[in-house]
Amino acid sequence: MAKSVSGVPSTELPSPTASDHSTAEEAMQDAPPAAQGQVRTTSRPRGGRASAKIPLRSAFRTFSGCATVLVGSDAAPTTTPTGPKGAVSYLVHKELLCSASPFFAAALNSTFAEGLDQTVRLPEEKPEIFEWFLQWLYTGSMTTPGPAYQVPHLQTAAQVPGALTPWSSLVLADAQADGELRNHAGSPKYFLLIDLYGLSDRLLTTPLSNHILSTIARLSEATNSVPTPSDTRIVYEQIRATAPLKNLILDLFAYKKTDKLLATHKDEWHAKFLRELVVKLKRPGPEGVERHTLVAWRPSSYASSRACEGCREVLKPGVSHEKCVGCERAFCGGCVRRAGGERVVLGEDTGGCKPWSGRGLCGRYHEHADGEGCQ
Repeated sequence: MAKSVSGVPSTELPSPTASDHSTAEEAMQDAPPAAQGQVRTTSRPRGGRASAKIPLRSAFRTFSGCATVLVGSDAAPTTTPTGPKGAVSYLVHKELLCSASPFFAAALNSTFAEGLDQTVRLPEEKPEIFEWFLQWLYTGSMTTPGPAYQVPHLQTAAQVPGALTPWSSLVLADAQADGELRNHAGSPKYFLLIDLYGLSDRLLTTPLSNHILSTIARLSEATNSVPTPSDTRIVYEQIRATAPLKNLILDLFAYKKTDKLLATHKDEWHAKFLRELVVKLKRPGPEGVERHTLVAWRPSSYASSRACEGCREVLKPGVSHEKCVGCERAFCGGCVRRAGGERVVLGEDTGGCKPWSGRGLCGRYHEHADGEGCQ
């Protein structure tokens, strides 16, 4: 039987930082207006959304033609340091576009001008963001190995022979694997991911939208960072009102220690974001700060085991331990002790069940067609 965890002692944790690098201020000048659409009372699921992409390797056998996608304004194309400006033409396999996006399927298979000319115009979108969509369309991934980042808090250790710890090596490896999703210092480019989410949401490419949500959650947890004030303006001015992305951003700020960041950041946060964050924090019960719900868990081997969140000791296989059904954080028996009745105290753990971790991420933020879900 699951046990509700409460009464956890508060410990001082490092405050998350806003992403160090964001060109959202510049992006806002050329940003497309918010997508217009019917107001919905719920965000999941949305009808007409793509459920999955076709298998690319075998699909090449049946590809019969390409469609032209014109992205950007009708002004003469130019190139700037941040990417191409003006209308840019892309030649993309039609079957691939239609399988991933109901928007393109409806346009290219219609008897209107788009279907007859096999040309779709996206004058309000940004070419540099559409290219990220194309990378995902053809590779199924947004990450490519990038340069060796100089993570500031690891430089000192890296300069001393033999001082680079396995943990530090892992952080550097993760930063390199994320490629252009991080800046030169290893901070997440939240503005890029938010812009791409907006495009994906308008094109109805559900798998990409879910992938972006998972990536934002992973990068935030890996770098202990949150979006910047300018990022919140993109979210609240260009993304639909019922988008799950807003719930994720609010949860990141509500569950992480962001009070000092909110109070001292030199830029202004979006007013509606602050209002919704206050409302969320004032709600009692699960919508406030959720606690762990533990169940008995017995790892079968060291490969499937994990470290206790309280004492950081690796949990022994074949021994009964406890694991949260929401965020899947695990605890040894010594760190889980009764303090009377239903009250359970966890030693070093802060007690907040992070909803963007573990299996809870899909159920809380992802959009799927009926009966579908993340594997």
